Amino acid sequence: MPAEPGPANALIFEGLALIIGLPLLVIALGELVHRLRRSGSPFAGAVSATRTLLVPLLAAWFIATRFFSAPNDGTALQIVRTLFWISLTYTALLVFRNIVSSGTDRKTSWQIIMPNLLFQLVRALLVFGALTYLLASVWKIDVSKIMGTLGIGSLVIALALQDTLSNLVSGFLLIIESPFKVGDWIRVGDVEGEVIEINWRAVRIRTIDRDVVVIPNGNLGKEKIVNFVLDDPLHAIRLKIDLSSADHPDLVRDTLLKVLLGIEGVLAKPEPEVDPMEYRNATIRYEIRFFVTEYSKSEPISDEFLRRAYYAMRRAGMSLAYPERIEQRTAPAPQEAPAREARLAASLKKQPLFSHLDEPAIHQLAASASFEMFGSGENIVRAGEPDEAFFVVLSGRVALLPPSADQPIAQLTEGDFLGEMVLLSGEASPFTARVVETATVLRIEPTAINQLVQRLPRFALEISQFIDDRRKLTRPLG
Repeated sequence: MPAEPGPANALIFEGLALIIGLPLLVIALGELVHRLRRSGSPFAGAVSATRTLLVPLLAAWFIATRFFSAPNDGTALQIVRTLFWISLTYTALLVFRNIVSSGTDRKTSWQIIMPNLLFQLVRALLVFGALTYLLASVWKIDVSKIMGTLGIGSLVIALALQDTLSNLVSGFLLIIESPFKVGDWIRVGDVEGEVIEINWRAVRIRTIDRDVVVIPNGNLGKEKIVNFVLDDPLHAIRLKIDLSSADHPDLVRDTLLKVLLGIEGVLAKPEPEVDPMEYRNATIRYEIRFFVTEYSKSEPISDEFLRRAYYAMRRAGMSLAYPERIEQRTAPAPQEAPAREARLAASLKKQPLFSHLDEPAIHQLAASASFEMFGSGENIVRAGEPDEAFFVVLSGRVALLPPSADQPIAQLTEGDFLGEMVLLSGEASPFTARVVETATVLRIEPTAINQLVQRLPRFALEISQFIDDRRKLTRPLG
């Protein structure tokens, strides 16, 4: 700004402009701050700092030089200029913080995400640049001498803080190479978890047990880093399970694949695989491979698969291998068959739907019935697919879900039945029956229940009425 005053008329014009314009500018900035805060804009703080700090200091600087001809090297003007540049640096840091985020999520769609270490470096450079300008241009201090002194001091500090500087340099190299970022799931040595922070000294990792492990950046440069989500979020999970050699490999594959495809988070493409891996004395070791996109959920998904696989293998009549013995599940011996049929018949008689049937009809159903158990989260029937059999709930709870909703329309408990669409050839189930609490059901094959409907008109009428009532549950109200 000029140090010498201009002509008298110019000074009058500038004075009037300052007297009128400065209050109007302050009022306009105040209104802008109010609107930005009301709309939740992150720039409200920067505009407020401009109004309360920059504008008054800039006006004081202008008045001192233009109207009072204050010398640039005068102490009073140096103090004003220093305060102005400090305020300008503070406002610039506020704007930078609003434009750039050092976290993993953007506060606004246009915000730039920057690693925390680089974020802190840029802020430090802004402050250092402003400080250097103040010393050199405002206070006329020879910065080169200070730099020389700092250079000698830096050498001493570097020798004393070798490990710290090693971590700092490694941190910069991590930013340049970018082998991972905040939010990635990585393995470093024997530590595996989600990256929650990258700073100038270390990386913080939260393990699946919710523990936070701090790894110095210098150590990261010496370890092999495995990034489970870099470039491709797909991750293959491999599990091994031992089953009896008496079980047919095709049955094992079909049963376990059906379990896998029913678990949320397991991808259908690439297709899961179940393959025999090793033949032993009385067992076969199978390898199960499937893909997920969220590595952090791989352990819960694996646990869910093993839990559901237990019930599915039991229902399929498969044999489970144990460390010291093999459980061979064979067909019931001839002397056991009558006792088993008697238990099934007794269970059928307890159900209101079958209570009026005569003994021959009960034993006909019992001959084609079996007990089955389903774990929580499993589907007994699926919406849009034909029912495989007629089921009677003996214990537990089952929820009926419409095709396009997660809220149940009904809860089935002891004595309720499902799978009635086996009586209507070619029709799919209008709902999904999902187990809420481990359920034991009585499974009756379609042939037996259809023969009973054809032979007993009363039973056929009851079933028909029930199907109509069940269908009404899935119809939209109104």
